[in-house]
Amino acid sequence: MKKVVLFKSASEDYEAAFRKHNYEAIFVEPLQFEYLNLPALGERLQDASYGGAVLTSPRAVEAVARCWAPSKFVLWNTKRVYTVGEASAHKIKLSLGLEALGGGAGNAENLATLIASENSEGSKFLFPCGNLRSEILPNILQSKQISVDAITVYETKENEKLRTSLQELNDTANPSCLVFFSPSGCEYVYRQLQTFNNKLSSVPHFAIGNSTAHKIENLGVEIAGVAAKPKAESVIESVQQYFRTCDECS
Repeated sequence: MKKVVLFKSASEDYEAAFRKHNYEAIFVEPLQFEYLNLPALGERLQDASYGGAVLTSPRAVEAVARCWAPSKFVLWNTKRVYTVGEASAHKIKLSLGLEALGGGAGNAENLATLIASENSEGSKFLFPCGNLRSEILPNILQSKQISVDAITVYETKENEKLRTSLQELNDTANPSCLVFFSPSGCEYVYRQLQTFNNKLSSVPHFAIGNSTAHKIENLGVEIAGVAAKPKAESVIESVQQYFRTCDECS
């Protein structure tokens, strides 16, 4: 059974999906998070002037959940809540009791286009986000005369155990490939890989989306494949396609 390293928090969905295709998933979380500005977020969640909210990561959903209350559900149940991936959409339903739109958008540009097509000029959206957020979505919406109230609700840091995890992987796992799930995760992993001789840098690298793929390429590493959508089956499809092509060429 081939081993695949997934640079993300452990996920039963990913583990089961990879096992189904005869891969062993090894999870390494390169990030850790600190939540910020929650009192200010709580106040904004009581503001009825928003047309909706944009929650583009599970951490943003978690920050909102930490400020949540039944009274806020009543207010937000009539507003549009958008997200970019199915995992975040599921977490929104589970943690907040709300139905999210845009779960299949795949990336920030597609999501921004969807929001602009469904909302009128002058609309205002709450955008709880991290300190490393991309400006793609706010810039597109603002160009369409839709205002975005961004509030930083979590800070992304390097997992303090990352170097130890990478050394252990290098010495014992012998993985067939690596899958990256965020630009910041790529940066932290490669910062540590440069501190010791390793075999990990030479195995095929895959990315969950285009922004992560671009980060890998900017680090001077060739990208083997990019998942068409941010979900387990799309990642597996990208990995399998690469190895099928390699087998055909050998």
